[in-house]
Amino acid sequence: MNEILLPGKYYLGDPTLVLPNKIYIGIWGELYDYANGNYDINGVQCVMHTTHKGDDTFIDNKNRKYVVTSGVLSLINVELIENINLCKNNGHVFEFVKKINFIYDAGIFYIKSGKKIITIDTRNMDEYNSDYEEHCENEEGEPISKTINHNSDNESCDEIKSIENNSDNEKNQDNENNSDNEKNEDNKDKHLFNFFKKI
Repeated sequence: MNEILLPGKYYLGDPTLVLPNKIYIGIWGELYDYANGNYDINGVQCVMHTTHKGDDTFIDNKNRKYVVTSGVLSLINVELIENINLCKNNGHVFEFVKKINFIYDAGIFYIKSGKKIITIDTRNMDEYNSDYEEHCENEEGEPISKTINHNSDNESCDEIKSIENNSDNEKNQDNENNSDNEKNEDNKDKHLFNFFKKI
């Protein structure tokens, strides 16, 4: 799966913990039979895909936790979520300023925006066999995981933060850090780029 979503504020986590029943059951369940896919609900985007391991608490590449109790990981525009407080302790809310690729490749999720990537490994290694898994390939037929990792080898993800953890001081500090990094980028091994628009 490689689905494209428009920039905006999105919740990343288990959809059943945040969506109202009229959407979770009434639309995704009754109309789409809880299938994996990219859905336009009332003009608002969301994408769903089952995890490889099923239910668990998964950790991304920046040590953020995602509680999954339905075996599904999703990226949901926050306009579909009536109570944003439900997002806390279950997943994270981000604001993406560039288009988003929501990729599922053999148990690993990649949420890519610009040159920045969130990676969540949901593989159950006791049952994992790469030959029988759902792989995602790029236009040249190469495994998308190799392409993604290659593109971001020299990119740092130090500035990835969830919206609920940002404060005015952090926003000001990030802006100052960005200016300093631009001036000193020749002296650094890694460069910091904005992944998400700070609010």
